[in-house]
Amino acid sequence: MPGLSCEGIVRITVHPLARSPKKKKKKKIESKSASTNNFTCSFTTFFFPMACQLCPKGSLPASYGDKHYTAKGKEVKLGDQCAYVVGDSKWKSAVIVCHDVFGPNKGTHHQLCDALAAGGHYVIMPDFFNGGSIEPYYASKQVPKGVEWLKEFDWKHCSTVLDAVHAHLKDEGIERTGSIGFCWGSWVVAKLTQDASKCQAGVWAHPSVFVGKDLYEGETEQELTAAVKAPTLVMPSKQEPDFYKNGELTKIAEANGVPWETIDFKDQMHGWVIRGSGWLGSYYENDTTDVSAIIGVQRAVNAALGFYAKHLPY
Repeated sequence: MPGLSCEGIVRITVHPLARSPKKKKKKKIESKSASTNNFTCSFTTFFFPMACQLCPKGSLPASYGDKHYTAKGKEVKLGDQCAYVVGDSKWKSAVIVCHDVFGPNKGTHHQLCDALAAGGHYVIMPDFFNGGSIEPYYASKQVPKGVEWLKEFDWKHCSTVLDAVHAHLKDEGIERTGSIGFCWGSWVVAKLTQDASKCQAGVWAHPSVFVGKDLYEGETEQELTAAVKAPTLVMPSKQEPDFYKNGELTKIAEANGVPWETIDFKDQMHGWVIRGSGWLGSYYENDTTDVSAIIGVQRAVNAALGFYAKHLPY
């Protein structure tokens, strides 16, 4: 796709993989299914030894976490979509988790949801991709087709999915709602928090908000920031553009009276929060982990929970 570049987060270029890790057989880690109202939703967690080419060169592969991890939540059906839910709605606060381009069943999205729920929230992660993932397009070296596929999930599509999520949260008696997004999912959070009546706090983790400009409605990162109405925490890695961390977006938001915080995870790679160990072709196996990345994951979770404690008051 002309105008897209793979070398940085601001642009993506549709060309063969800039640097491909050694191919290894993907490992199926955990699989569960649940039936609700005659529908069956299944979720499977995989480890994939590859970095996403829609993310910056050098991003972490989907290979963090306990390979024997058992998800604590369940799958539910919301209209035509599946969603993973965990936690107790009696807490009256919820967090909507917006997955990355790998989809909700890759990396450690379920572990992340469980960690947020343990912090005192009802957590819901809708599947915006209808069971799909960008991964097969990169595995088969069909990058242009992958980008075209991703274009299907514009705001019209995502807002319809979120309408079902909001209806579910209302039925559960939720009174306060936050959100967190990773990579592509940060763009969803940026759009979602433009209506503070539906979402009162947003978190962007290793954001790829540029997709709004390059794939969807044409809004730049600065324009999206100007439209945000809810307090926002941005957690960029060392690979995100400077405007995420040099105060540029903060000035835009604060000029509109919107609280804006930034924590620069300058030692982490893009993707660390839900793919938090390994680098390029380095794939951690046999219970070996990247301690720095694991600490970074926990600190990101703590930062998000602290932000919600401030902006989703009891």
